[in-house]
Amino acid sequence: MITTNLLKNVTSKTPKLFMSTSAESIAFEKKLEHYRNLNAADTADTKPPGWDEAKPFKSIPGPRSFPLVGNIWRLMLPLFRGQDILEVHKGLYKEFGDIFVLKGMAGSWIKEIVTLYNPKDFETLARNEGVWPIRKNQPSLDYYQKIRTNLFSGIALVGQQREDWFKFRTIVNPIMMQPKNIAQYTDKMNLVADELVENIKYLATQNKDGEMPSDFKNELYKWALESVAVVTLDTHLGCLKQGLKPDAEPEKMIYSATQFFDLMYKLDILPSVWKLVSTKDWKKFVGVLDFMIQTNIKYINRALDKLEKEEVDTENEIKSVLQQLLKKDRKVAISMAISMMVAGIDTTGRVLGAGLYFLAKNPDKQIKLREEAISLLKTKETPITKEVLAKAPYLRAVVKEVTRLAPIGIGNFRTTVKDIILGGYQIPKGTDVLTSNLILCSMDEHYPKAKEFLPERWLTTTSPELSHKSANPFVFAPFGHGSRSCIGRRLANLELHVAFLKMIRNFDMRWEHEDMTFATTTLYGIAKPLKLRVKPLDQ
Repeated sequence: MITTNLLKNVTSKTPKLFMSTSAESIAFEKKLEHYRNLNAADTADTKPPGWDEAKPFKSIPGPRSFPLVGNIWRLMLPLFRGQDILEVHKGLYKEFGDIFVLKGMAGSWIKEIVTLYNPKDFETLARNEGVWPIRKNQPSLDYYQKIRTNLFSGIALVGQQREDWFKFRTIVNPIMMQPKNIAQYTDKMNLVADELVENIKYLATQNKDGEMPSDFKNELYKWALESVAVVTLDTHLGCLKQGLKPDAEPEKMIYSATQFFDLMYKLDILPSVWKLVSTKDWKKFVGVLDFMIQTNIKYINRALDKLEKEEVDTENEIKSVLQQLLKKDRKVAISMAISMMVAGIDTTGRVLGAGLYFLAKNPDKQIKLREEAISLLKTKETPITKEVLAKAPYLRAVVKEVTRLAPIGIGNFRTTVKDIILGGYQIPKGTDVLTSNLILCSMDEHYPKAKEFLPERWLTTTSPELSHKSANPFVFAPFGHGSRSCIGRRLANLELHVAFLKMIRNFDMRWEHEDMTFATTTLYGIAKPLKLRVKPLDQ
């Protein structure tokens, strides 16, 4: 058990790092008051036009929910539609159409979810989410934060709502959502990607066919952890050092990150009595988070020490995310740093793995990307810069196509802040709603040849028949929509752009196995060993 606050206290020597000026505070209070008024108007008890003509909520179709087990049995018994969440949704969409209510899919967390399959409803939901959108947090993570209040000292990790969320994003957005600010980390990403390339060269020599080992995905997670650490904390963890022992800190961090999402699925989606009894999964969940957060706090404290001792050239050095945020608000800075380190491993690593699979499976697309890479990087050792990335449209198209086919989530989740009409039905304020983006992204009516890996659909030179512009813009949303979209999306894209370009410039990749299986728990992604056959290029 953690009984003391592990975060370093801020000394009186450096108050300037953690205070806003009075002028900034006054400006923020005016902005906050303005948004309070907007939120009051958003959430007022008024009915939208056509409300009385819309069909009542209780008439929305949906599968029968059984006592005690609800609909969760669909994920547990292979004979009933299959175990995977995505397959369950596909079957229900075929049975009930564009809108249905799914009851009893997450224990007591979510009583019922209105599930949408019509892009027009996606748009209606997005345009009516208000200035302070609500996205419920996982109850296991909420409860963990409550029992660890002395560890966090009032710092929330994720899941803030309303004014708390608004304050957090107001501070973080200028740093995390500005393209120019994120682009400054390209050099750091380049160095981490170089380490990944060297490791893959070594792994290719361990098998005469150059096939990657069954645990190759772990190598991608090391890359993701190292990438987020150098940007967030300006710390090189050494994740990609060869010969790391299983009990090495980076290995334990990666294991903990993957377990974190798997355990949330077991605790919050599958039936569990962890709220009543301290189950084995709950104890493991607490242990995993304790380790990850204590490890992060160790590195955060080191960064704070550097700042307090004035060891950082605050004028000329490229500042880490933590350093930039500390100038605005200490609690927000630490919260953001920990959240990025917890959530930025399994997520980005999954997308890179899926992308390498798609490129290996589609040699013609791999060749096209390599031609672009060679035109920009004259040698395999040429560093990637922000100027290089600005001239790589096919690379950007590849990443978009990967996230169309294999985003980390099957859809976007919101709780309505006011009464709205979806699919011709009355949807009361406070209703949980899921947009099923991934299923629509794989349908030809939205993306021609939807099952095919076609980065060309994202190029401006593509014919109108194939172009993504023919699809409703609310269908493709791998990072969400609006003000509550993923705060780390620009950083994630930078990581992926650099890694894909480095990989394709250094290796020819082939996939000589049966098609990859994708599966859904808390996250969506590849579910079998990524046994790519890799051949280093001569030049």
